[in-house]
Amino acid sequence: MRRFLADHAQLFLAVAGFSLVLNLALLAPSLFMLQVFDRVLSTRSVETLVMLALVTALALALMFVLDLVRARLLALAGSLFEDGGGQTALRRLLDGADARHRDALRDLACVRQALSGAALLALLDAPWMVVYLGVIFAFSRILGWLALCSALLLVGLAWLGERITRSRLAALQQRSRDAARLTDGALRQAEVVRALGMGAHVAARWRALNRTLQAGQLSTQRRSGLVSSATRAFRQSVQVVMMGVAAWLVIEQQATPGVMIAVTIILGRALAPVEMLVAQWRPLLEAHAAWQRLRPLLEPAEAPAFDGLPAPRGALSLEGVSHVPQGAAQPVLRNVSLEVAPGEVLAIVGPSGAGKSTLARLMLGLLRPSAGVVRLDGMEMTPALPALAGSCVGYVPQEVALFDGTVADNIARLQPGAAGAAVAQAAQRARAHEMIVRLPQGYDTPVGEGGVRLSGGQRQLVALARALYGGPRLVVLDEANAHLDSEGEQALCAAVEGLRADGVTVVLITQRTQVLSVADRIAVLRNGSIERIGVRRDAAEAAASGAPAGTAAGVGVLHQAQ
Repeated sequence: MRRFLADHAQLFLAVAGFSLVLNLALLAPSLFMLQVFDRVLSTRSVETLVMLALVTALALALMFVLDLVRARLLALAGSLFEDGGGQTALRRLLDGADARHRDALRDLACVRQALSGAALLALLDAPWMVVYLGVIFAFSRILGWLALCSALLLVGLAWLGERITRSRLAALQQRSRDAARLTDGALRQAEVVRALGMGAHVAARWRALNRTLQAGQLSTQRRSGLVSSATRAFRQSVQVVMMGVAAWLVIEQQATPGVMIAVTIILGRALAPVEMLVAQWRPLLEAHAAWQRLRPLLEPAEAPAFDGLPAPRGALSLEGVSHVPQGAAQPVLRNVSLEVAPGEVLAIVGPSGAGKSTLARLMLGLLRPSAGVVRLDGMEMTPALPALAGSCVGYVPQEVALFDGTVADNIARLQPGAAGAAVAQAAQRARAHEMIVRLPQGYDTPVGEGGVRLSGGQRQLVALARALYGGPRLVVLDEANAHLDSEGEQALCAAVEGLRADGVTVVLITQRTQVLSVADRIAVLRNGSIERIGVRRDAAEAAASGAPAGTAAGVGVLHQAQ
């Protein structure tokens, strides 16, 4: 926030300057009333009345313009904050930030609304209460002390309302996010919900969450409503008392009728920001809580790794790697050690739940190991490294989801202005070119959200082409053949053979045996540990004869590894 304020200091200085002139202009109606009662009525001067009216009208017109411009500047400030902070937050989320920040973009929107809302305007006007009270003191000490005591009591009511609602609002926000996540997840899986008849159960769970949320909201609103109503009633009462005391001073000839009217109006203006803050206290508290959640995410990141390193060769090593998921008691992986040479194809097989997908994510630096280290060309893989490596790494996840856009957009990894030749080359390396050109619009075919307009096999081939875009040196394929038919599996095998020929390191996670024929070695993962590593029979024979058919390190043969 300090950096944002420093970068846009001129904008906020302009807002402060406009607030100064605006609040001075707001004194015009009070001074107009003072002069009308004390001079115009006694002198019966129409000219004076006309001039006072013109000056007051100009002041109010100036107030209108400045208030409008100030609101627009604050709206611009909120948009700039969300634009810059949103980009940073999204990058940090995609780089593997903690799961508790998954609502960061909603929190950003909440802070933006606070920056451009009525609550901030009230905060900007609140310091001028001192000026207004000083003007009242200038008219009468008695009225000044009465106004000061009233202001202090009103501030006390505002503080009481904050104490009552602060702790409850944090819990309400969390319940609201839980209900929103439930509905978002159900809508994303609407077909599954409908097919399995889960609609009534999802609705019942949402209703239970929403009832708890509503109960908390009603309780909080009752308390905050009590404070808000008391504030409004107190403010009106103070103005009545102020006018009564001023009238008494007029009777005692210690003040003029103009002063009586002027101080009543000025007091109302002095207390208005406090009343507005009480009414807007909940959005302010929500924005404060959102900002507290955002601060760790928007803090300056660690200095990036040296970016002058040569392109990776693809040498991958895991040294005693273990991983315990957050909140779990047992590790998913235990003391896994592997060496994968550049240009080698390593297949990883094992039963469901053995930890294969977790191992793939650790290899790519998408997860941090709880123990041990993962290295690419000797450099430790961290959540920041894949972003630095860029196109040097390719990945096909177990659950393929494409982005809403064209086939070319997805293959190019949403890179703006990507060269069509590079996109077509990646598709050809993935053996997906022929499938793509048969689509209605070829590479310009929209895939829909998540790739819904393509079949499962087509999505996997497009995802494989995306993984190979830019010439990566390390490619991890997690069940990349799960939705492929025999022809698609042959294309995948041909693509892996081409990658081996180009010296690309490939880690192939699979449950199907056909693609194992292209592997140099096969690792069996069971219960989170490497049970054994087998060398493909023809690779072992080639190694014995001196032919370059892959790395011969390890023990066993293909049928033993299976």
